[in-house]
Amino acid sequence: MELFEFILLMLAAVSLSNLVNRFIPSVSVPIIQIVLGMLMTLLPLHYELKLNPELFLLLFIAPLLFNDGRHADKEALWRLKRPILLLALGLVFVTVAVVGYFLNWLLPVIPLAASFALAAALAPTDAVAVGALEQKVKIPHRTMQILEGESLINDASGLVSFQFAVAAMVTGMFSFNAAGISFISISLGGVILGLLLTLVKYGVVQWLRRLGMENVTLHMLIEILTPFVIFMAAEELGVNGILAVVAAGIAHSFGFKKMNPEVAKLSVVSKSTWSVIVFVLNGLVFLLLGTQLPDIIQTIWSSAEIANFKVVMYSFFLTLAVLGLRLIWALIMDIFEGIKPRAPWKYRLKQAHILSLSGVRGTITLASTLSLPFFLNDGTAFPARDLIIFLAAGVILWTLLASNYLLPLVVGKETQTEQEEEEIQAKIEILRNVVTGLNELSTDQNRLATAQVINTYTSRIRTLRKDEKRDNVQRFLGLSVLKWQRENTLLMLKKKEVNPYTAHRYLNKINQLLFMQTKDSRYKKEMFPVKRWIEMLGILHPARLTIRERRAELTRLKMNNIAYVIQQLNVLLAKGEPDMETVSSLILQYERMLLHLTRNESRDESDTFNRKEFDLTVQELARVGIQLERDHIQTMFETGRISRQSMKDMKQDILFMEHELRGETG
Repeated sequence: MELFEFILLMLAAVSLSNLVNRFIPSVSVPIIQIVLGMLMTLLPLHYELKLNPELFLLLFIAPLLFNDGRHADKEALWRLKRPILLLALGLVFVTVAVVGYFLNWLLPVIPLAASFALAAALAPTDAVAVGALEQKVKIPHRTMQILEGESLINDASGLVSFQFAVAAMVTGMFSFNAAGISFISISLGGVILGLLLTLVKYGVVQWLRRLGMENVTLHMLIEILTPFVIFMAAEELGVNGILAVVAAGIAHSFGFKKMNPEVAKLSVVSKSTWSVIVFVLNGLVFLLLGTQLPDIIQTIWSSAEIANFKVVMYSFFLTLAVLGLRLIWALIMDIFEGIKPRAPWKYRLKQAHILSLSGVRGTITLASTLSLPFFLNDGTAFPARDLIIFLAAGVILWTLLASNYLLPLVVGKETQTEQEEEEIQAKIEILRNVVTGLNELSTDQNRLATAQVINTYTSRIRTLRKDEKRDNVQRFLGLSVLKWQRENTLLMLKKKEVNPYTAHRYLNKINQLLFMQTKDSRYKKEMFPVKRWIEMLGILHPARLTIRERRAELTRLKMNNIAYVIQQLNVLLAKGEPDMETVSSLILQYERMLLHLTRNESRDESDTFNRKEFDLTVQELARVGIQLERDHIQTMFETGRISRQSMKDMKQDILFMEHELRGETG
């Protein structure tokens, strides 16, 4: 029961971290999740989490890297294979050697083999953190492709290097030739096993389909189990499980090329399911890191071997060494890359800094250091084990902070927002064109249905427009609508077109709302208790109606006021101010209200509102809108207004909308 409560608490913390990020966008989600994980340790929980590194790799790293492999840009991996391999293999081995010797010099209390082990744990960048980084900072597209490709491969080279260094520390023996041969065989074995098991999985799936078993739930379950089965099989056979699941993920991405209704439906369900899995696992990784930090910190803080301030500074210097070496390696790569024409040196230096600061450490570093054995073969304690774990955790935090606060400064605001603004404007233009096309199809018979469909597009436009004045415009229009209703009610009362009792009750509510929003005493003076005023003066007694007549009179007053509001909004729309999308949305909203009141007023047996027919009309118009949107997206792509990736993302959203529409009609 305690474990179940702990899991629920962790899931709640994942949701809370995204909510906190909404109000504190300057702090990245991983940092928030680490802090929440540390705070969770302060709660009076009865469950104490003991993290098993092997289980950690299986439950978190295997599915996350499998999913990354499925979505990896295979063309980019091949096109950028040289920089990716230089970072994922070359930089890892250089980091192990250089940082290992540097750490042993900085802290002689850590033996050389153990220093190499920590350097190997620090060498791989974190695929999860790199993915989270993309959501916060607009990293250049090519650099992001290199980072994603590097994080897919360097986990294997880092883990294998770590295992050899630990073995050398535990046994006291190390053979470079044996280590090199073992690394190649383990890595190739992992890739081959991943590909073979993927073929086996496809064979099983095809066999099930030949049996007529097209159940999407069954096939989705097989897909979810795939990375776990492959990783466990690789570990049993002694090959690299990380490379096995990555290879399987990349091979899996070829599976949807042959399209048919069953595969298409599975593709939609797969994307939705994996998005939830990845969202949860990404959050849990950093929450778990946060839960481990307090014990690690307490152990080091209570140690008398090294002063507390010094150990923090050692983690900082170690971070500088790791990122500095990465910067130097990036500059060397740029010099020998041989791209012509060469970009200006300032631009190349900036790209090298971006590549360096993006090298965030995370899950593999944490899992590796926590897997350090407690004892050597001779029975003595593993030297400085707690210190190594503390230094690794410190580097993880320092790199997260660097990517969170320094990277945006290097990228720059213009680089970060310029492309986004162009994409947003293109999307708004697409949606406006759809609204224009739907308006052209509007008739007296489908006017209400058209208004409802158009309102969904105007809402999407308002969501895309991140204008700081939008809230002020909405408040201004809301206040104007109340004033227009008050103005029209007073005019009707003056012309004796409305029952005085009904008019004054309606005005009383309008004045209350106006006073609450404006604090204008003029509206407060006009407010009065209607019933008491009637009793005292008796003026409105003759005007009082029955409940049924009063309701009909109120409906007619509302209809007249709504018609007046629509008239005033159309005047604003003709002037093109203050916000066309917001004004159009309000017009559609009040037109629907007016049409609904009109139908209720004139309802009889020959004019009954057919809800089913209305829903069918809405669905047909929604399909027309989706097709218009798809056509305009294609046009925008062909004219170069949006990138290929944006086109894919937008068309994927359309597929989800179509799937939802089919669900409603089915």
